[in-house]
Amino acid sequence: MAAAGIAISPPRRGESDCLAKVAGFTPEALRIISDGLRPLRERFGDSPAALTRVALQVCLQRAENAAVLVGFTSPEQVKANLTAVGTPLTDDELAFVRDTLGRLQQNLDAHSEVFLDEKDADR
Repeated sequence: MAAAGIAISPPRRGESDCLAKVAGFTPEALRIISDGLRPLRERFGDSPAALTRVALQVCLQRAENAAVLVGFTSPEQVKANLTAVGTPLTDDELAFVRDTLGRLQQNLDAHSEVFLDEKDADR
């Protein structure tokens, strides 16, 4: 499945990976997330660097003394993360991101069947 030129498929994980059985990586959940992020791609750009900048800035701007720990799998990804920070988001941009993510969370909650394995874990 693809959205805005982005290929979407569940990551392949080994049995020892703690995320291997998380239903959040099902095709349905990834579709919901991709659809929910569409307004961010439309406003800020759909490149990984554009979305990384938004994600990092939202985290960094949550508090005056914020620190963000990011994961990476290659030296290229480290460079991309560091160069993507860019300029801070405006108050209007931050509100737009929060509203967009709030709607996405509501949609995920409304389609909670994509997270059945997590519900089963509570039993």
